[in-house]
Amino acid sequence: LKFDPTAERWELDVRGPGNKRIKPENLRKLGKVVVEKDLSVAGFKERGNAAFQKQEYEEAVEYYGAAIDALEEAAEEGAERPAEADDPKYLAVLYSNRAQVYITLCREVHVVDKAANSEDTVSKEARTCAMKANMDAAQAIELDPTFGKAYYRRGCAVLGMAPSASRSKEAIYWLETALSGRASGGKDGIVLPNAMRHEVSNLLDYAKQRLDVMTEVAIPDPDACKQQ
Repeated sequence: LKFDPTAERWELDVRGPGNKRIKPENLRKLGKVVVEKDLSVAGFKERGNAAFQKQEYEEAVEYYGAAIDALEEAAEEGAERPAEADDPKYLAVLYSNRAQVYITLCREVHVVDKAANSEDTVSKEARTCAMKANMDAAQAIELDPTFGKAYYRRGCAVLGMAPSASRSKEAIYWLETALSGRASGGKDGIVLPNAMRHEVSNLLDYAKQRLDVMTEVAIPDPDACKQQ
């Protein structure tokens, strides 16, 4: 987001190709997402999927959250249980999908931060999205330990936090665990689609490179130590 003094308009990056130019008086904060009530669990999930495809990420978060709440409330209250309530893998998918939305939001915020700042820092907003993604991915793994995508997304989430050697090591662990899976079920029964292997491998390489950088930074300079 930057102001063009010549045109007297704000130039705004939009989700998708191109930019929009908006007059200052037309800038508005996004309103709270209103979730349609009385949908089934599957209906909430479908709305979340559709919102994600349309890059309406805040809406996707709310609809996946509504589906999760509906399942968990049904389990607590002992009311009429939807069929999905008896399938922990279904709930794992919901948590994993919401984790992916948070990861996407984290990347989106971080790109804006890098454009606005000379230093490659991670803002509070980006860290918050990464931490939420990490919690959701962890919950998905707990519900379904064979869910390879959840391990991958947890690795993504950890890398979205402030850089450190320990987080790089943690990300490497989750990504290597994801890669231990196979389309038909690999080590410990973990399932990872073949189409995802290249993407996970690339991120693993990046995590290892980040670890090398963090380790080099942590090693003191012997000459500097002597001078002190």
